[in-house]
Amino acid sequence: MKATLLFCCSLLGAVLAVTCPADTGVNGYASVEGGTTGGGTATAVTVTTLADLTSNAGASGSRVIIVKGTIDTDGAVTVTSDKTIKGYDASATFVGGFAMNGVSNIIFQNLNIKAGGAAVDTIASRNSHHIWYDHLSLSDAPDGLLDITKASDYQTVSWCKFSYTDTTNDHRLASLVGSGGGTQPDDEGKLHVTYHHNWWSSNVDQRMPRVMYGDAHVYNNHYRAGGNLYCIGFGSYASVLIENNYFQEVNSPHEFMYNVYAWAGATGNHYDDTTGSKDSGYLGGEDVEGQEDFTAGPFTPPYSYTLDDATAIPSLAQGCAGPR
Repeated sequence: MKATLLFCCSLLGAVLAVTCPADTGVNGYASVEGGTTGGGTATAVTVTTLADLTSNAGASGSRVIIVKGTIDTDGAVTVTSDKTIKGYDASATFVGGFAMNGVSNIIFQNLNIKAGGAAVDTIASRNSHHIWYDHLSLSDAPDGLLDITKASDYQTVSWCKFSYTDTTNDHRLASLVGSGGGTQPDDEGKLHVTYHHNWWSSNVDQRMPRVMYGDAHVYNNHYRAGGNLYCIGFGSYASVLIENNYFQEVNSPHEFMYNVYAWAGATGNHYDDTTGSKDSGYLGGEDVEGQEDFTAGPFTPPYSYTLDDATAIPSLAQGCAGPR
């Protein structure tokens, strides 16, 4: 019996084992229109204190910043252009938020980012472009985990885990694309964002992502956040392509929001014990006053990508998303 049990356990481990793909560099929308290199080949500097992280992240010029151990703040660290911020190893942790305003060419990679004491996003991009978020674990922000707003553009979110531990937090809203559903003329033609191979996990309630005005390509993500309100929301001139995702025990995998024109295409997705909406096609609502010429509709992503079968996504996302 003992030998049989050991054999079964070994077999189960083999079944659950997954080979994570090699890092092939920046991809998705962050790779087009000039691409994203972050700090490039700048000599890496390792930081272990808030003072060193703050001074390097906010410095002019290219920097490659390696976060070692845990760095803690109650507020947000400002990040300027041409920066790579990455963890030394899978345990590297930043407690607080990163804020970007009017900057470009930034990479965040291989880092745990958790809420600090203040009501800030763990990552906030405002009017910033060409940013790649890769292999991050984002958790417990009192506001958003990753918000891309105010005419930000050309960003990719890949192999990240989103989660909350405090269910008493009624603002468990993971990722916002766009500044709101009302009058936002500066957002037209902006907000091109790719989300792929992310794991939307425990206690995330909404915004996985929520898209207004932008073009979002959402493919090969795993959704398992039971008790949620909705997963992907879109409205107000948003165009969203939803491909080969795995929705597991969640409510409303994808749904229209607001009564303003929007479009969603949904193909190759797998729905496992889901409830609620699976909206696609055109939302025929109204225009926002003064923005009657804005449009939404089908689009072809301007980059190459390979789709994994949706049924492979739970093991890939759970085994490979987050810091390595």
